[in-house]
Amino acid sequence: MTMVAAHVRVLNSLLFIRDAYIKTLPLVDGNGAVWSTPSCVAVSCMPDSDGPTEIKIGASSELPGNRGKLLFDAQLETPSRRIIVETVLAKNVLERDVSNTVTRVRIWTNGLRDTNKVIIVIG
Repeated sequence: MTMVAAHVRVLNSLLFIRDAYIKTLPLVDGNGAVWSTPSCVAVSCMPDSDGPTEIKIGASSELPGNRGKLLFDAQLETPSRRIIVETVLAKNVLERDVSNTVTRVRIWTNGLRDTNKVIIVIG
């Protein structure tokens, strides 16, 4: 497998990283930059009016180098064995197969709430 990437203008400055079949979204209260449920992580990012957000997803070996600030590190339930990255309008931006029904997900950003970079390391 190889790393996949996209540059997207993100409406409402919010991305969801989740199992492809479970849509239990976290309650986003506006405090902080990350919210989660057992199968989904919501991450704030750059507003669409300010420009695109760079999103990368892959294994640790595919995303070497300085990744920025670690924002999230936990296990996500992935019974479908597929993780998707989507917008608030349920537009699928990226997806990646995973090998297990529980997957470690780590997310790095540039450290700002309105980050222009979201790096997702799976496994």
